[in-house]
Amino acid sequence: MARFFLFSRILLDFGSLLVFWVLASFYSVRIAIAGTFIFILCDGLHRYLGKRTFPRIWIISNTLAIVFGVIDLISITPFMIRYEGVLTNLIIALSFAVGAFGATTPIQELVEEQQGFPFPPERQEIRAYFKSLTLVWALYFAAKAILYFWLLTYFPLPRALMLRSVIGTVSLGVMIGISLQGRRIFLLCQRAGFFLPRYSTAPKA
Repeated sequence: MARFFLFSRILLDFGSLLVFWVLASFYSVRIAIAGTFIFILCDGLHRYLGKRTFPRIWIISNTLAIVFGVIDLISITPFMIRYEGVLTNLIIALSFAVGAFGATTPIQELVEEQQGFPFPPERQEIRAYFKSLTLVWALYFAAKAILYFWLLTYFPLPRALMLRSVIGTVSLGVMIGISLQGRRIFLLCQRAGFFLPRYSTAPKA
């Protein structure tokens, strides 16, 4: 059950982008923009009333959705729809890569929000694991940006958008599913000799 709630929270953090991509693939761009804005408003209000935090992933994904949506909305021709997916994934990849070297990585932030308390600061092996996992996510978004650009290069726009929606949604679900096995992966890594606890060798007074 806890994994289900974590899965749903991660989906909500990326929800605005998923809503935009799906609606833009099957309906008009303006319907996609309207649906995205409504989703962000409802989710933001739900978080505020529930006194929940606004993780960096939520802020980044929703900000990008709003910015690209406004650009398309005020443009005569919604040109951003073509490269929105590429730019979004590149920016998120960069954000994850930078966030991996911060005090708390975006992935660790999500897990701590779900469990309701932070990990002890002395557990450096846990932080190292989340850092590596965050970098894996950064590589995922970078690879997806490259794939989206390739689709736009070799396929007509409607087909490229449809493929982008399917591939993006399925691959994101797979990545989230793998990440939900984080504890098992962490233990397997420790058995293999990675992310082991570091004990202080300083003499006690």
